[in-house]
Amino acid sequence: MKDKIRIGIVVKRTIEDKNRPFYDKYCFVNNFAKRIKKAKGIPYGILFPDGDFEEEYLDIYDGFLLASGSQIEPYHLATIHYAIKHNKPVLGICLGNQALGIYSQIIDKLKNNNIELTYENIINYYKSNSKDEIYMTKIKGHDPEPTFYNHSISKSKHNIYLKPKSLLYNIYDRDVIKEPSLHNWILNDSGTTFEIVGESSENYIEAIEYKDKNYFIVGVQYHAELEDQNDILFSKFIKESIKRK
Repeated sequence: MKDKIRIGIVVKRTIEDKNRPFYDKYCFVNNFAKRIKKAKGIPYGILFPDGDFEEEYLDIYDGFLLASGSQIEPYHLATIHYAIKHNKPVLGICLGNQALGIYSQIIDKLKNNNIELTYENIINYYKSNSKDEIYMTKIKGHDPEPTFYNHSISKSKHNIYLKPKSLLYNIYDRDVIKEPSLHNWILNDSGTTFEIVGESSENYIEAIEYKDKNYFIVGVQYHAELEDQNDILFSKFIKESIKRK
């Protein structure tokens, strides 16, 4: 067990009612854990009590999966910063992709203002500038049904065009993939530390990668966890985690 790859899954904290103790919770979607297990990793849920980031909580993990959700939390961005500091792989999916792009944009702002890149400064900047409209654009047509069921997956699929020689291009060994989509927002920009490597037919950002190829930090807007064809992506994620263990 000690030689197995431990993947920490980062999700959103949900507080449905502050006056009800059982409505303050974290929710982990099974499909993410299943993909990690199938790729020979061990899935773990990362919990930050009260949403407060703690660097030492992350030391036991070999890689991080930033899962989908409805709201990026400051600890998402701090976890990305930790992963870069320690060269641990990151796979961001849907909200996780957006978190990577927002992190990159925040880093640019801090650098441009000669502000030190610390957890505290990253978190404080985001808390002061957390509106989605700063980093993303609201769109239509990529959220096919009001309520998403298993049969909705095929209806939600659309073409994504991959950049030649990118990590994703090499993983899939093709320049066009067809993937399920379920989102209302897209990144405005990838920032200067990431590059755009996947786009929809409307030129919406569908995938980004960290520019320094000594790292494996990849974000995809599509829901890779929903289809077996993406097992190759999760397998690559685990292999990169093994390489850096």
